[in-house]
Amino acid sequence: MYRVFAAEILGSEGDLPGAVEEYLQAAMVSNDPQVARRATRVAFAAEAWQQAAMAADRWALLDSGNVDAHESAAAAMLKLGDYLGAEYQIMQILDLMNDSTEGWLLVSTLLAQSGDPKQADSVLQQLLLQRENANAGDVLYARSQLAVQSRELEKAYELAKQAVEHNPERTEFLTWAARIALNLKFLEAGTEYIRRAWLLDPEDHDLALAYSDLLARGGDPDAARKVMRDMPQSPDVMLSRILFELAAQNRDAAEALFAEFTDSDFSDPDEKAFYQAQAAEALGWTDRAIEFYGQIKSGELALAGVIRRAELMAQEGDLDGARRELAQLRLQSNELAIEESWLAEARILREAGELDKAFRVLDIATRQLPGSIPILYTHSLLAAELGWVDIAEKDLRAILAVQPENASALNALGYTLADQTERYEEAEALIRQAYILQPHEASIIDSMGWIAFRLGRFDESIKFLERAWNLDKNPEIAAHLGEVLWVNGDKDGALRIWREGQAIDNQNAVLLETLERLEVEF
Repeated sequence: MYRVFAAEILGSEGDLPGAVEEYLQAAMVSNDPQVARRATRVAFAAEAWQQAAMAADRWALLDSGNVDAHESAAAAMLKLGDYLGAEYQIMQILDLMNDSTEGWLLVSTLLAQSGDPKQADSVLQQLLLQRENANAGDVLYARSQLAVQSRELEKAYELAKQAVEHNPERTEFLTWAARIALNLKFLEAGTEYIRRAWLLDPEDHDLALAYSDLLARGGDPDAARKVMRDMPQSPDVMLSRILFELAAQNRDAAEALFAEFTDSDFSDPDEKAFYQAQAAEALGWTDRAIEFYGQIKSGELALAGVIRRAELMAQEGDLDGARRELAQLRLQSNELAIEESWLAEARILREAGELDKAFRVLDIATRQLPGSIPILYTHSLLAAELGWVDIAEKDLRAILAVQPENASALNALGYTLADQTERYEEAEALIRQAYILQPHEASIIDSMGWIAFRLGRFDESIKFLERAWNLDKNPEIAAHLGEVLWVNGDKDGALRIWREGQAIDNQNAVLLETLERLEVEF
């Protein structure tokens, strides 16, 4: 327990290497798999692969039936180039997952983390020799996925074709071969694979629509229309046919189909009304869409219908009417409907620029649904946007008291403190905790870069922000990365990133504020 406490303190102070060592020592003397799990996560966040492999191996030993433990151990060992160790852990995964397709796909994803694609493929082939119950098609499918992740598309395509030859009745193999063929610009081959998959499962709407789309792309729109016309005509299929005609710039045909849709009888009137509303939206008939959404009385689509109706009413300027619609939802006993109605009302008000009203709505919501994490979290974000740091912090700490490993709340609190206060060390500790939990989440990586910038560690900041930008082309990340580059003297690099951010959303508030504050004009 001493080492666990020491590790947490070191981690909160930003000393990840120290936290890694203390947690590893704790894991080695403890029989609690949760300690080893935590040690593994901290080591992964620090990219300390030797310690990560040791901690994960300990976790897998203590909790041998846990696929995540073996997956973590294999991943760390692959980072180290320990292929024999990784192969052992992968064998345990396949045992636990009974050599299923999902198991082999997990294996291919793991092996893609290797720095040596040839060695990784060799491991896959070795595994095949040792797995008597493995389906050859599954292994070829996994090898094909591994080749794609290694950017060897031609090899991936050959393997996918072989997987299809072994199991020609497997639709997932056919659709995978089609995807690779289409990426290689083999439209005819891709279309044929999708056609075969569709013939195996003609009731699959997605396959039929994909086939019709490919026929249209291949220059045969009439054949595409025939496929859709011959499908069982359900409301979602009618919507797809209308969207197809609109994409083909054939509005008259789309309107004719809408009239046919209106005149058709379907067993579920609520489902019909929902898809009619979506079709009306696509045709630009907002008033009719609002009318159709209002006809939905019950069923799984009712909640989504009421919320979309309110959103459209607000967009048309009837903000009070939209709020009345959502207030009606709160007369129900369904807690999810009540929660969603509060969130939708706040969202509508915020989008209308009524931030104070949106906040007051969420104030009421937090009192009526005090246990709702989504409402409390949204309340905190709006408070931070309004500059009310004390309220945002109170909300987020309330969430963390219930869910101490809520990475979103940890990140939101850390980012708020980094952005709006000078409590940088405290902010960094919170953001690092979020990073340990979700090291591949772009928003958290962005926060890691932003706090490093606040603390004057420019090189580290740029590294994190570039990584976040590569993961998610978000204008807010562009604002941050551009600012760090600008302050660090790379004006051309900053302008380039900002222009890319503006191309995505030139009205993003954070990007606009950054450019105004730094007095940048294009």
